Amino acid sequence: MNKDFFMPIIVLSLICLFVSGALAVVNNVTLPKIEADAAARAKDEMGKIMPLADEFIEIVNINNLPRTITGIFKANNAGDTLGYLFMISSPGYGGDINIICGVDNNGRIIKTQVLSHTETKGMTDPVFEDSHQSKYIGKDKMLDGIDAITGATVSSNAYKNGIRDSLTAFEIITSK
Repeated sequence: MNKDFFMPIIVLSLICLFVSGALAVVNNVTLPKIEADAAARAKDEMGKIMPLADEFIEIVNINNLPRTITGIFKANNAGDTLGYLFMISSPGYGGDINIICGVDNNGRIIKTQVLSHTETKGMTDPVFEDSHQSKYIGKDKMLDGIDAITGATVSSNAYKNGIRDSLTAFEIITSK
């Protein structure tokens, strides 16, 4: 066999192995910090959506939830339920759109807020602006009057579908 043929393959394989190992170590070091920061931001947003709540109780083990619902919290004040907060991860054009949606006890949206997204900057910006998100306030599951944004149809539909899924989840948890 020819040494000149195999040596570059071996060297490149070793370089790839080393870089992959280094990335794995960096990921293991930074992942807990990233997750803690995301949880702190979500908790902060919960407080902004339902500022009168004095506690948020996570609801677990609910069957048949839409796949986009990643967490549900009941917002209480002095033991009385003010509403529910839904953590949503809706698949968009460039990746998942992570949203939090507050719903009152009557099944109407209090507020929605994007926690993170990887959508293309520029064209999709209107989807994540307050002027678009505020259109959801007071809406029920029908989401009447909320249209897709031209040029960002996939992203705006992903946002809308995620919000609709939170209202479906609301129906599931309140029917028990």
